[in-house]
Amino acid sequence: MKKFILFTFLFLFIFTIVNAQNVNGDTLSVDGKKILKVWGTHYERGYATGYLLGSEIKEISENYFIYAFFGGNSYLYENTRTYFLDNFQIEEKYISETEGIIDGMIEADIILFSDILSRDIDANDLLLSNAIVDLAALGDLNSDYEFGCSSLSSWGGNTILDPELSGDLVITRNMDWTPHTALLENHLLVVQFPSEADEVNWLSFTFPGFIGGLSSINENGLCAFMNMGNHNEHPNTYTFHPILLSIRNGIEVYDYDGDYEVAPEDVQAAIEENYQLSGSIVHTANHESGLVIECNNQNGIVVRDDNDNTVIPIEHLVATNHFRELYPPAGCYRYDNIADSLSVSSDIDIIRSWDLLAGAAGVSNNIHTIQYVPTLNLIKWSTAKVGTPAYQLEPTIFDTEELFTYNTNANPHYVQDHSFLTVSPNPFYSSTNLSFSLTKTTDVKLCIYNIKGHKIRTLLSEVLVQGNHNVSWDGTDENGKKISSGIYFYTLETIHNVYTKKVILLK
Repeated sequence: MKKFILFTFLFLFIFTIVNAQNVNGDTLSVDGKKILKVWGTHYERGYATGYLLGSEIKEISENYFIYAFFGGNSYLYENTRTYFLDNFQIEEKYISETEGIIDGMIEADIILFSDILSRDIDANDLLLSNAIVDLAALGDLNSDYEFGCSSLSSWGGNTILDPELSGDLVITRNMDWTPHTALLENHLLVVQFPSEADEVNWLSFTFPGFIGGLSSINENGLCAFMNMGNHNEHPNTYTFHPILLSIRNGIEVYDYDGDYEVAPEDVQAAIEENYQLSGSIVHTANHESGLVIECNNQNGIVVRDDNDNTVIPIEHLVATNHFRELYPPAGCYRYDNIADSLSVSSDIDIIRSWDLLAGAAGVSNNIHTIQYVPTLNLIKWSTAKVGTPAYQLEPTIFDTEELFTYNTNANPHYVQDHSFLTVSPNPFYSSTNLSFSLTKTTDVKLCIYNIKGHKIRTLLSEVLVQGNHNVSWDGTDENGKKISSGIYFYTLETIHNVYTKKVILLK
C-alpha cells in the first residue's frame, strides 16, 4: 500500500473581480513549499499568475535573470532581446499568457520599472527569460551560472521485485542550476487547468515567471525533464523555438503526435517540430518506459531508448549533461557512477532510485530533487536551502490526484473541471463513470460533446433528487456505435448552472 505523509493544506482561495477580469487562481503552502493553481485560458492563467505572484516574478526577472546572467549589462541584455525577437518564433498562446502575467502584475500594483533597463519589464522580457537555456549557446551569459541536471528511470524486470512498483516505472530527477538567492527563496509548484479543448491538466516544478516545461508532469502520467547538453554549437540559421516551450507543448497538448496514445513520443514530436539553438537532453517517460531526446543546432535530434545503452542495463535510462548518441560519449563521472551502481545490482525500488541518484549524481548545486511514480500517483519533491542541496533534505510527498483537484465554489458559473464532478477511469478504454452530487432536487441534462462542440450523446435528461448520482458511458454515440479515440466533454446542466468535465477515450 502506498504511504503518503499526511499534511494539511493551508488553502487560500482568491477570487476577485477587477476590471471584469477574474483571478482564476489560488495559492497554498505545504511544508513551506508554495503551490499555485491556475485555470482557464492561457491569458487567464497568466493573469492569475501575475496577480498572485507579481512581486516574486519581478524579483526573479530583475535580480536573477537580468542582473545575474547579464551582469546588469543593459546594453548586452537589450541586444540579446533584439536577437531573440528577430530569431525566435513564439506561439500566440504563450504571448497571450505572458501578456496576462504583466496585466495581472499591473493590477496587483507591482512596479514594473527596472532600474537596470531604465524601462518597464514587459511580456517580451518574460518570454526572453523562458529562453534562458537556449541563450546559453550565444556565450554571452555569465559563465559562473550553469545548468546541470541528471535523471534515472527504471521499469520492467528492474522494478518487478518492489511490491509497490511490480514492474512499473519510477523516475528520479536532480535539477542542478547554480544556486541564487532569488531561486532558493522562490521554489514553486504550478498546477495548470487549461480550458482549451486540446489541452490537459499539468504541473511544473519551477520558479515564478517561468512558464515552460523544465520539470513537468501531466494528469495522464507523462513527464519530461530538461537537461542542458554539452555541445551548443550553432552554425545553422533557423527560426528557433525555446526548448522549454517545446517540452510544454508535448506535455500540455493532449496526444501531440496524434497516434491516440499519451506517451513519451508526444514530447519527441513537439521537440522535432521546431529548431533548437542550444543543446538539450530531455528525459521523458510514462508508466511503461522512457525515452531520452538529444538535440542541438548543429546535429539535430536523436532519440535513445534503453536498447541504446552501452554501460547501463536495459529497462533503465540515464540522462546527465553529456550526449551519448548525438556525439560520441564524453566522460561524465555522474553517468559512470550511476552505471557502476546499477552494475552491482540492477534491481530498483522507490527508495533505492532516490538514494542511488543522490549518491551517484548528487552535487552541491542541486536545487530540486523530484521523484515520480505514475501508477501510484506519487510525487516526492525536495527543495534546496542556502548551503544545503535538495537531495540531502527530506522530500515532501504529494498525491497527484490531490494536486489535480481544485475548488471553484466561489465561481459556480465557470465552465471547467469541478471537484464535485468525478470521472473514473480517465482516460478510459471500454467505459467510464461520472459521479456528481446535487444539493437539491432539480432538472438535470447530461450530454457528451466532442472538441468541436458537436453533441455525441445525451446520457440523461430528467429530474434527479438530492444526493449522489452515477452515470456510465461506454464510448458510444446515440446509435450505439463506438466512437473514435480522443478528447470529449461531459456537460452537466441544471436550472442554475452548466458544468463540464474533460474525459479522454483511448483504444
